[in-house]
Amino acid sequence: MRYLPQVGLAALALAATLAATPAQADLVVNGITYTLTESSVGLFTDQFVLSISGINGALDTEGGRSGVNAIAFTKPATFSSATMITPPSGYNFVDGGLNAGGCDGKGNFYCFDNAAIPPIPTTAYAADSTLSFTFNVTISSGDFAGYSPDFKIDWVGAKNNYNLVSQILDPTPAPEPASLALLGTAMIASALVRRRKN
Repeated sequence: MRYLPQVGLAALALAATLAATPAQADLVVNGITYTLTESSVGLFTDQFVLSISGINGALDTEGGRSGVNAIAFTKPATFSSATMITPPSGYNFVDGGLNAGGCDGKGNFYCFDNAAIPPIPTTAYAADSTLSFTFNVTISSGDFAGYSPDFKIDWVGAKNNYNLVSQILDPTPAPEPASLALLGTAMIASALVRRRKN
């Protein structure tokens, strides 16, 4: 019974942390899960992380994937630029969308094109592999409120033609460090209460 205050404080901190951590808005297509998270890195710049999981796993209905030829997103209002920060390999910015052949330079999209494809990689990703693309998008004015981009991805691999994903992928805010700080503060308070009682 003497540790009840510490348990209560820890539970309160955990509940507050969970409330501050947004739910992920995942998109699942052909057994592959796509998650887009967003965080602000400047007045007119947001950073996006596209996380892809389940590649060549048991739920992947196409399999044999060995590379991503291109990814594209619709532009936010007042779009200025987009820059890939940490791709799996060298990707180039192309103004416009994509089709089955990769970035096509058409439409209200920005695209990142894998300069190494073709030739198509010959080694398939291991089962349940993951990929992560991090890129910054800058607008000339306003903000990213309500930005729900159309997302496209062009896969390559053992199949002649992979389904060209073309769906809305809602971004979710990245968890903020403040949530972690709140949990740490509650743990310290719990330790102080325990020490005081002893």
